[in-house]
Amino acid sequence: MQSGKTANYTGLICKAADAGFNLIIILAGIHNNLRSQTQTRIDEGFLGFDTQNTRAYDMNRTIRIGVGLIPGFDNAIANSYTTSTERGDFTKQAANTAGFNFNNPQPIILVIKKNVSVLKRLYSWLKSQSTHDIIANKSLLLIDDEADNASINTSRDGDDPTAINKNICKIIKLFNRSAYVGYTATPFANIFIPLDKDDLFPKDFIINLPAPDNYIGPEKVFGTSANPDGNEDLLPIVFPVTDSDTFVPAGHRRDDPKPTIDDIPESLKTAIKCFIITCSIRIARGQENKHNSMLIHVSRFQAWQNHLKIIIDRLFKYYKSEIEANDPTIMEEFRQIFEEDTPTYRSYCSITREIMNSPVLSRVDNRMRLHTWDEIKPLLYRAVQKIEVKSINGTSGDSLTYYENEKNGISVIAIGGDKLSRGLTLEGLSVSYFLRASKMYDTLMQMGRWFGYRPGYVDLCRLFTSNELNEWYRHITLASDELREEFRYLAESGGTPENYALKVRTHPGQLQITSISKMRHTRNIQVSWAGRLVETYQLLQNSISKRNNLAVTDSLLSELGTPDRIKSDYLWTGVSSDIICDYLSRFQLPESLTKVNLDLICDYIRELNEVGELISWNIALMSKNVDKNTCVHTFSNGVQVGCFIRRQAKDAQNSKTYYIRKNHIVGNPTDEFIDLPADMLSDALDETRDRKFKAGEEWKHDYPSPQLVRQEFRSKQTPLLMIYPLNPAFSNVSGLTDTTTDTKNDEPFIGFAIAFPHSDTNKAVSYVANQVTDFAITEENFDNTNDNTYDE
Repeated sequence: MQSGKTANYTGLICKAADAGFNLIIILAGIHNNLRSQTQTRIDEGFLGFDTQNTRAYDMNRTIRIGVGLIPGFDNAIANSYTTSTERGDFTKQAANTAGFNFNNPQPIILVIKKNVSVLKRLYSWLKSQSTHDIIANKSLLLIDDEADNASINTSRDGDDPTAINKNICKIIKLFNRSAYVGYTATPFANIFIPLDKDDLFPKDFIINLPAPDNYIGPEKVFGTSANPDGNEDLLPIVFPVTDSDTFVPAGHRRDDPKPTIDDIPESLKTAIKCFIITCSIRIARGQENKHNSMLIHVSRFQAWQNHLKIIIDRLFKYYKSEIEANDPTIMEEFRQIFEEDTPTYRSYCSITREIMNSPVLSRVDNRMRLHTWDEIKPLLYRAVQKIEVKSINGTSGDSLTYYENEKNGISVIAIGGDKLSRGLTLEGLSVSYFLRASKMYDTLMQMGRWFGYRPGYVDLCRLFTSNELNEWYRHITLASDELREEFRYLAESGGTPENYALKVRTHPGQLQITSISKMRHTRNIQVSWAGRLVETYQLLQNSISKRNNLAVTDSLLSELGTPDRIKSDYLWTGVSSDIICDYLSRFQLPESLTKVNLDLICDYIRELNEVGELISWNIALMSKNVDKNTCVHTFSNGVQVGCFIRRQAKDAQNSKTYYIRKNHIVGNPTDEFIDLPADMLSDALDETRDRKFKAGEEWKHDYPSPQLVRQEFRSKQTPLLMIYPLNPAFSNVSGLTDTTTDTKNDEPFIGFAIAFPHSDTNKAVSYVANQVTDFAITEENFDNTNDNTYDE
């Protein structure tokens, strides 16, 4: 996800070489251009010379690059059996004519594709260097970039992940001393690798790579981890696409009729104009020689991508010629994009101003500034001179020439599919146009290519995508964040993945991810909520469901008796699990929120009741402090509450669902401590600080880690149900005209969260995940007519 992953493992390789690892193999994706890009990074960060000797010499009159230009390290010699040319992958001929001896003590590196043919070739050659099938004079470090175990979406045998893993394991077994380190942005796949000594389950450690403040991650766009009552600290850069159905229909086949230039939707025209404006503003900011990229991903078929390149190139050339002619009509269109807001579009001036005025977002990038149209208009001409439209796939012949044009920069509109899916860095990516291409988890994660570092132009970025894809990605990033938090807690507790594999394999996020990725095969999933927080971060918008949820909540509270007051909130203790399950079974949630499957949760509660756990519940009715502006609701038992503000996500364009901004209903991490004694929380805070200190981190809060409290302090008999009444005025979807509008005087929405304690058992409930019919048909269409070429 352009998160500094390659830089991290380059640093690891350098340390490993110092420690005595002298054969380093990097598995770098399935395409030649990604392998080549990775080799170039290794040339710069580890080898210190360009493995394409003539290219570096022609550009700089020396083959030394990167770390090779640092004086005083002439004896730090390393060699490579592979080069950064497009066809520079491992071959026996290249190894046998390399000009250095395999048995020399100096480190040798290979950057190869994750491809069965290449792995077999390498295994065969390494075996020929062995004595009795063992290589004793080399210590192997194998880096697996994009190590998740997800299958590539093609029926070709060469991409069979079991065959790939088998060959990786065979290579590792040739060595007396070896280490395997996998890197991935999508950890869900890895935790399901079998716990087998001959497989690649990460049994020794799983570490989260920390992201610096200037990293633009999902939480800055979707808000997956922040306090929902906090500042306006989400980047306002997502633009919903609602006009693309006739342009690239969902489920289209390779040979279906292709669109014409007249079919290009307004949203894509706007996105292309935005890219031209972004390039122009970067010139104004002194970034004329930096790379600029726009990503268009609307079809997985190469025939469609190559056709789209033709019509999008025609459209771009029309804009270019009109800018060169200073056509007043076209210039007015660009001016409007730059400085005029509409109900469905926010201008450059408006977004830059909002980010600069935000105390949180302004810290991400201190090089932003506001511009005038008079300043930007004359720069449009210079910007369009550099822009090229390219189709990046195995049949187009186009390539991304970032490295060759490092001094002057290139500007490219890249149209692609599978080839852009994993790892390939789009330098200076600022505008993405991304439509539903597949429900495959792999393909969805391409949306993650958008995240990364945007120095000096974070306010110029735009993400155009469908509501559906936006929602799926929101779910995936939230589930992945929760899993990373769990990894962190378990690692700080002193466990290894081998010890806690069963625990993470029951994560409820699988329900969400399986429902989204619609795995190709039926799979039985085991789910547990032990030690986890459940939140209803999406609610049904229709009045019938809203009234139902309010009524069942009213009914529940009326049978509980008199509550205790805790500040402005209300607390009932010792409630039976039967009452809780009755409440949950009558509460209605959107189908899309599969992670909060209330039927499964009730099954889980009953399972644990059998061993004496989750039997005595506490219920907290949370209440906002009341002032003259507060929305107030009185339940039939006389309890009066202030309703919380949970804003509808700004990029939501679905009138059926209330997408709570930042994906959290819990207003404050301390909400789930309402029923716990102060001395317990004090002990938990001491333990939190101690563990963070041992992990080399500082705990900056005056409350303990909620994860730690659920796992180690909350009683196994006593979960907590927190009920949140929500001010309906903040549920309205902006920009939609065909929806009813709620005011603060209407009935509130009800949402809830459950804090489950740790369990002494490994009990989990089973869930069978099936292919969905329409998905199966779409995937079958793609398999039967897949025209993608895959590199050998």
